[in-house]
Amino acid sequence: MISHIASIFFGMVVVFIAALLFVNAIEYLAFVFEMGGSFVGAILSPLFTSLPEMIVFIVAVFFSGAASGEEIGIGTIFGQPFMASSLSYGLVGISVLIGFYLKKRDDLVLEVDKSLVIPYAVISVAFPLTLVPAFFGYHLFFGILFLLIYLGYVVLMYKKGMSEKIDGAEKPYICRLIPNRNLGGIIQLIAAVILLYYGSHELVNSVDGISKEIGVSALGLALIIIPAATAIPETASALIWSYRGRDTLSVASLIGEKVLYSTFYPGIGLLVTSWVLDVHAYMSVAGTFIISLLLLGFVMRQRIPWWGLCSGLVFFVFYSVLVLVYHV
Repeated sequence: MISHIASIFFGMVVVFIAALLFVNAIEYLAFVFEMGGSFVGAILSPLFTSLPEMIVFIVAVFFSGAASGEEIGIGTIFGQPFMASSLSYGLVGISVLIGFYLKKRDDLVLEVDKSLVIPYAVISVAFPLTLVPAFFGYHLFFGILFLLIYLGYVVLMYKKGMSEKIDGAEKPYICRLIPNRNLGGIIQLIAAVILLYYGSHELVNSVDGISKEIGVSALGLALIIIPAATAIPETASALIWSYRGRDTLSVASLIGEKVLYSTFYPGIGLLVTSWVLDVHAYMSVAGTFIISLLLLGFVMRQRIPWWGLCSGLVFFVFYSVLVLVYHV
C-alpha cells in the first residue's frame, strides 16, 4: 500500500512538472504562429492542458496492462468535469475571498462575459447525455454525435470573436539552455509529452493496485485521484486570475476543459471502450449537472458570487467520504 501511495505522489509530481512545461511551450508557439488570443484561451489551451488526462486515458486503456485499465480510463473522463465543478471552482471561490480581504479585489462577486453562457449550456445538455449509451447502446452513433457537438461548439465560439492576436508570451523555460526560442519550444513540447506519458503510467498502475487492496472501485478511485493530479495547471491559473480580479479568464480557464470532457473525450471513449459505467459515473454527472445549472444562472446575469463557486465543495466532500470511507 505504501509503495502504491508513494508512486501516486511521484506520478503527480511528474505530471505536474510535465504539464507546466507543456503549457509554457504551447503558449509560446501559439504566440509565434500568431494565433487568436481568445481562441487559444477558450479552445486550444484547454485542448492541450487536458492532455495529461487524455494520456492517462490512453495509457490506462491500451498500454497499462492493468485489468481495471478501462475503468480507470473512463473514470478519468468523468472525473475532470466533476473535479472542476466541485474542488476547482470551490478553490477559486476561496481565492476570491482571500483576494478581497487582502485588497487585491474590489468585491466578492466575479464579473464575467456573457459569452460564457455557451459553454455552460453545452455542458448542461451534453454531459448528462453521456449516460444514455450505457443503457441503450449505439456507441458508434453517440460517439460521432459528441464529436460533432464539440466541432459545432468550436465553430460557434470562433464566430463570437476569437480572433485577436496574443500580445506576448513567456519564452520557453528550456531557452535558458537553448538560445533558439522556436527550436527550444518544440524540444520542450516533445519532452513534456514524454514526461506526461511516464507520469501517467505511474498513476494508472498505482490506482489499480490501491483499488484492489482496499476493495474500492477503480473507476471511483480514479475519478478522485487522477483529476486531482492532472487538473493542477489549469486550477492554479484560475486561482491566480480570480485572486487578481481577472474574472472571465479565471472561469473560462476551467469551463473550456469541462466542455472537452462533456463532448470530445466521451466521443473518443465511446469509440474505443465498452463504456460500462457504475454509480460513480452517475454521481459525477449529477453533481456536475447541478453545479453547472447553478453557475449558468449566475453567468446569464454576468455576476457569480464567491459562495456560488464554493457550493461545489459540498459535492466533492460528500463523494470523497462515500468512496474513501464507506467504499461505495
